[in-house]
Amino acid sequence: MATPGAGVVLPAGSFSVDGGAKALLGAAGRALLDGVCGALTKAGVAPILVVLPHDAPEVADALPDECMPVPNPTPELGEAASLALGLEAALQIGKSWALVALVDQPAVAAGTARLIADRAAEEPGAVHVPTYNGERGHPSAVPTALAPSLFEAHEGEGSREVFSRLGILVREHPVDDPAIVSHVDSAGEVRRSRSRK
Repeated sequence: MATPGAGVVLPAGSFSVDGGAKALLGAAGRALLDGVCGALTKAGVAPILVVLPHDAPEVADALPDECMPVPNPTPELGEAASLALGLEAALQIGKSWALVALVDQPAVAAGTARLIADRAAEEPGAVHVPTYNGERGHPSAVPTALAPSLFEAHEGEGSREVFSRLGILVREHPVDDPAIVSHVDSAGEVRRSRSRK
């Protein structure tokens, strides 16, 4: 049976690192997006919506086949607004929740993504987050109905603060996957993270 969830990939800050687009930093011919989208695909979510700054056409052109771009005209508004755009796009195609990943976490295990997707399918009205040693990470599953609330986030407010303010139920799921709380910021780190996967 098909999952009701979509995948959403967020830029996780600046797409530029080492003088190029972070999402295109390759390791053995693979880009960050390949790793992130691959884990989401193995989790069974579809389509995968990649929120991109409007001025990053080179990233849109390099998206894997299973990914669809969601242009972000105002990336300076931050994470909550980017998440809102991805959730809204998923809501418009009838998805009740989305598995949300960050582009700079290519080493997250496919099993972790599947676990969070399974929990979201069982309880789609809650936010589901993986934890490692008590620290929350990604990918997380978020109800698409929260898109309007995220669009109306207060200045400086991230998604976690919005969920807390609204009293949204957040389920934590411990996993043995340190990649959920680590980020890559250089081409060398991309290569090392891919070699460990």
